[in-house]
Amino acid sequence: MGNYAFSVDLGGTTTNFSVFVSDEIISEWTVPTPKDNLLDMLENEIKSKITRLNLGSADFKAIVIGIAGIVKDGIVIKAVNLNLSECDFADLLQSRLNINVIVLNDVNLQAIGESLNYRSLFLVTLGTGIGAGLIINSQLVEGHSGMAGEIGHIYLDSKTPEENASAGGLVKTAENYLKTNDDSSSLRSLEVFTAEDIFNHAKAGDEVALKIIEDIYFRFGKLLAVICSAFDPEVIIISGGISNAGDFLLNIIKEGFAEAAFSNVEIRISEMKERAAVYGAMNIVDSI
Repeated sequence: MGNYAFSVDLGGTTTNFSVFVSDEIISEWTVPTPKDNLLDMLENEIKSKITRLNLGSADFKAIVIGIAGIVKDGIVIKAVNLNLSECDFADLLQSRLNINVIVLNDVNLQAIGESLNYRSLFLVTLGTGIGAGLIINSQLVEGHSGMAGEIGHIYLDSKTPEENASAGGLVKTAENYLKTNDDSSSLRSLEVFTAEDIFNHAKAGDEVALKIIEDIYFRFGKLLAVICSAFDPEVIIISGGISNAGDFLLNIIKEGFAEAAFSNVEIRISEMKERAAVYGAMNIVDSI
């Protein structure tokens, strides 16, 4: 068994590959994720990279794959955007490549990477959707069906965070508000807008954009306080595209959290961002 390894972040739109040795990344690249024939794509990309590096399968210790979907004990229970269901993805790919393959939920893999500095943490990704990873006493918690910590599907009033706090949910919430209210807003000058646009207009003083963001993420902060009461993590880490709003977002979340929290917990924006998945893979490979 060699010392090289692959980290693969298999998303619905793109797939990110990394090759590393110990804690050194020696190659990175990204390809579009195909709608079909995922195994063919992964096999071709990995074999091609191995050849270009003048290496062989025996030089690789493992391939660690993070998948955007429900994964339990390496089995992909459901990954809607990847059209996978009840699939032993690791075994199928391993039989093609003759390299040990390890499969996890993508955010769980990121949580393992973030846990390098903490024994217990709750990672939340606010992106196209909402994902979460829970580490308690240095152990990943998947839960009975692989859905531990998935707060995106908890109802707050009449909606889930997935429906309003994700990037897509925030946009839909803003669109609906503008349709049902006649408040003046600079957002009305845009034919279409993104979650980033909403934050930028809020930062620039648009009262409608600010009101929507404050309402959504103040309540999201209160939900994080409930999570802390249940699991008592050292830290809550916010990642994903929306986290690029930085302290502007963080301060609103912290205000909501403080109103409902039983005890004080550090809440911060991820510094690793998407790179956390690679560090998670390094951690896993190091333990083999």
